[in-house]
Amino acid sequence: MASSSTFHIRQSSTALFRALVSQYPAVILVRAGTKRVQQGTRLVTISPASIGVLPAHVPLTIENQPSLTGPYAASLLIPAESILDSLRKEALPDGDPCKTTCHDRAIAAFERALTVLDDPLTPDRLRNHAVREVLLWLGEEGIGFGPVRPVSLTNRLRSALSKDPDTPWRSADAARALAVSEATLRRRLAADGTSFGDLLVDVRMTHALGLLQTSDLAINRIALEVGYASASRFAVRFKARFGVSPSAIRSPTQPARTGIERIGTVKDPSGTAEQG
Repeated sequence: MASSSTFHIRQSSTALFRALVSQYPAVILVRAGTKRVQQGTRLVTISPASIGVLPAHVPLTIENQPSLTGPYAASLLIPAESILDSLRKEALPDGDPCKTTCHDRAIAAFERALTVLDDPLTPDRLRNHAVREVLLWLGEEGIGFGPVRPVSLTNRLRSALSKDPDTPWRSADAARALAVSEATLRRRLAADGTSFGDLLVDVRMTHALGLLQTSDLAINRIALEVGYASASRFAVRFKARFGVSPSAIRSPTQPARTGIERIGTVKDPSGTAEQG
């Protein structure tokens, strides 16, 4: 990401999101409710007033649980890639993505960074300094995004699709965008256990989930934003991917997930490509 950004997340019902893959690493402060993140066999719980991190390019299983008195709420900070590069050049330890902190100074730095980034008049050098301070405090607590991983062709494709999820993508278009043959693209995706159609649906639904959690856009508008002219067809796809309806993300009147399907039971997402 060229510049750092912030998002504020709200979710009204408990839900389990399997195999979520982000293109960007993020720092998250949970304000209400609880977040559980599973990476492989490792599980971390981020409690209210605690900070954790979400690494990029790895499948994470995430469970957000509202508090007894209101929705799950959290603030998300995505650092600019240039800031991450500068810290790597300083040879700082990678840190552990499966740790959290409630250190007062780390939280204060996070809150300052949100204020600075939300002010368009703040000079870039001060914005970058505020984000660096957050990452340095986390580093003092032994928290980081882990070692840098090579970006696979599958994740390069995910990134390309994520930039324009409403585009009527075809595999030939994607292959051209990645400067590979269509046969090579199919072969490499198959080796990673997916296909172009499955990945397209997954990217669209993941993008839709983010819009449901961080914006006030109507559900039919979100459907259009991810390439579905039919809101009902979008809702079917969303529920097939995440097990809850789009409205359940926002409405506390929707039934919450039961304890039958809890974090720790991880399955790969599946789906069939379908143009909206």
